Amino acid sequence: MGQTNTKKLVQGAMIASIFGVLSLLNTYMGGIIDVLICYVMVIPVVWYGYTYNLKDNMIVCLAAMIVIALMGLPFFVISSFSSCVAGIFIGEALKRKASKGSIFFGSFIVMFLNNIFIYKVFSGLLGMNITEELTEVYEMLQPFIPSLSLDTVLSIEPIFLIVMSAMETYVILLFCQLALSRFKIEFPGSFHIASMHLNYKWGLILLVTLIISYIAINFIQMNSMIFIYAYTLSMLIFMVEGVAFLCWLLIYLEKPKLMILAFIGILIPYIQIIYMILGIIDILTNLRYNIFYRKGMSQ
Repeated sequence: MGQTNTKKLVQGAMIASIFGVLSLLNTYMGGIIDVLICYVMVIPVVWYGYTYNLKDNMIVCLAAMIVIALMGLPFFVISSFSSCVAGIFIGEALKRKASKGSIFFGSFIVMFLNNIFIYKVFSGLLGMNITEELTEVYEMLQPFIPSLSLDTVLSIEPIFLIVMSAMETYVILLFCQLALSRFKIEFPGSFHIASMHLNYKWGLILLVTLIISYIAINFIQMNSMIFIYAYTLSMLIFMVEGVAFLCWLLIYLEKPKLMILAFIGILIPYIQIIYMILGIIDILTNLRYNIFYRKGMSQ
């Protein structure tokens, strides 16, 4: 019993000290790697929480945050806090055998609140201006979509935060799964993008939402924020589904290295439309199963 407590204390102290070293390193480097470090910081917190109890994990995170607050930059301090909270949640969720969806949604909430703090509450302190970032997005897309207005781009600020939070959640969970699987920590399912697949019911609901919002915006001229948000979100979800299908197909064809091309295509407006159509087909026709089934029949 005494050896277990000593081991627990030593491991907790090591995690807190590592966080302090990473904070100091990030400060010396001017904060250029703070986001990447915060993604990685979740991993030891998840491992510690899975190995020991919730109280021990919270104490270690508290000690780590005290060290980080003494030498870290403001952005790193806020992001580190969200990393600790996400790590505590994921560790407990894995221990309690929570579902894949519950783990993703809970982690997403943590990252979304983190972005609210960064871009809204402490934006002045951190020098983060979401309006400027969306303006840069508009300037990048405007040559490809001349009809696009700056007001329309600025109006999707909530969606921008949602998408960014979802991407951060995905990266964190993927990092955790890749690293912690080596410690025989079981996850309820793969968080690789190729495993993402929306069921038929939700796909049909999203398709109806997409069609109604598109008609309302382009034909009835109802530029309500509700229709803009509905159209943008449904379009993004279908686009992600399309990318997920392509990644699955490349893995199935034993060409996983080409997945980088699928991700690059996200940045090309006309390719985005192809991804969206492919996502709709994949959901409504169960394209993955049909390909797999036909391949099996041919053999």
